Amino acid sequence: MKDLLWAVARTEDKETCSIPAWSGFNAVVLEAEIPVTAIQYLPFIHAPPSDFSTIYTSLLKLAADGEDLGQEHMLVTADLAIYSKAQQILWNNLPALAGKIIMRIGGMHLIMAYIASFGKIYGDCGLHNILTSSNVYASATPL
Repeated sequence: MKDLLWAVARTEDKETCSIPAWSGFNAVVLEAEIPVTAIQYLPFIHAPPSDFSTIYTSLLKLAADGEDLGQEHMLVTADLAIYSKAQQILWNNLPALAGKIIMRIGGMHLIMAYIASFGKIYGDCGLHNILTSSNVYASATPL
């Protein structure tokens, strides 16, 4: 109901509107008490990041932190090199990590894989010619 009230109140002229944006409006009308949060830096790990033992130790630490916070599952985002090795560790179904860690590949690597799949699927059917003739790519750019 509050969202509908906000939408109706914002229909007046945008330049003279005294109703704040959606997040500001909800911050003003919120009735619940929100606890203050603290931001802390994680400790540095002085080890090669893509080493199996480093990844395994980090996953164990994350699982322990999740238990301390009362979280059943921890969503971990990593780049492709760390993701692939972490998945190999998780596939071993170790009791200390069983069902506690869910790996997710990072956004940049996900997009890179998506774009590479286009080149793989459409590479031999004239995609390169279309992209070069429309000046999206230079003629020497590999797909």
